[in-house]
Amino acid sequence: MKNGNEDTERGGREEKIVFKELSYVVNGCIFDVHNEVGPGLREECYQKAMERRLAEANLVALAKPATRRELLHHGEVADVFEPDLLVAHRIILELKAQPEPFAPENFTQILSYLKFWDFQLGLLVNFGQSQAVIVRVPYTPVASQVEENYDFIKELITPEPRPTLVQVREGLLAIHDQFGAGYGDTTNRKLVAIELQHRGLTCVAETIVTPTFHGLNLPASPISPLVVQGMILVEVQALQENVSATAIRTMQTHLRVSGCAFGLITIFGKTHFIIRGVRP
Repeated sequence: MKNGNEDTERGGREEKIVFKELSYVVNGCIFDVHNEVGPGLREECYQKAMERRLAEANLVALAKPATRRELLHHGEVADVFEPDLLVAHRIILELKAQPEPFAPENFTQILSYLKFWDFQLGLLVNFGQSQAVIVRVPYTPVASQVEENYDFIKELITPEPRPTLVQVREGLLAIHDQFGAGYGDTTNRKLVAIELQHRGLTCVAETIVTPTFHGLNLPASPISPLVVQGMILVEVQALQENVSATAIRTMQTHLRVSGCAFGLITIFGKTHFIIRGVRP
């Protein structure tokens, strides 16, 4: 078993593990299922087996599709969350059956579930290897520090884009204030798009551009930022703590091929909420 200890406190203090006794029982159920069923089957097989084993352990568990819930903003669906199992109203189980190790998106997924359901602990489980792999994923909401930097675009903020920039900034701050950190890129991007459209701004989420090289038209390519009022690009990222050089260079590419005036990179990080202006 692989077991993360992010929720363990040491250093002269008594060890504290979130839901230690309940976790022990759930882990035993996971091992029982893996030992009897074995790897190499569909995820649904392990979910059904876990439902049965948890019931035998007298643990109340809600399984999908009964766990399916919508995240709404201004009456629109921003995302749909459907954890595999909610155990004893305290722990989220997300089950995988993959031969490869967990990927970053697996952790983003379960963190989003924990935030949405307001649970303190998730167990990310992989039945697809020779031994059951269990990673504890604790979740504690924290207030993030707001950082804004428009120095790189200040001479580009002319009277024409200024009102749009003000509206975009207020919209981004409103999403941060209401939802905070914890959701992934896709969820935050949809929340931002809904908010900006609610404020009367045109916001295109899927833009196809045709880049060129030495006069040659290259294949059409989608770009990831939101195009607001046809003049400002807004890139939304999450669960990071800084704006990377790659993100800046990529934004500059997107500005060049889209013809927009300037861009904003927004990061809904665990401890920092960042808005950073980028010039072409």
